Amino acid sequence: MLKEAAEVGFYQPPGLTNKYPRLQILSIAELLAGKQIEYPRMLDVTYKKAPKARKAAEGQIPLTGAEVEDEGPF
Repeated sequence: MLKEAAEVGFYQPPGLTNKYPRLQILSIAELLAGKQIEYPRMLDVTYKKAPKARKAAEGQIPLTGAEVEDEGPF
C-alpha cells in the first residue's frame, strides 16, 4: 500500500520550491505520536471550497407542521 502511495508522485504548489506527496498514509500510532500530513502551511489546499448557497426562491412558501396532513404509517 505504501508503494502504491509513493507511485502517485508529488505535488509542487505554484510559486514554491518544496514538493509534497500527493497521497500520504499515516498509521494510528503515527497520528497518536503527533505526526501530521505534509502540506504547504501557508496555503490551505487540503479542502475544496464549497459553492455559495443560493438564496431561497421569492415565491416559495415555508412548510410548517400545520400544513402537513397525517395519513397514518402507510
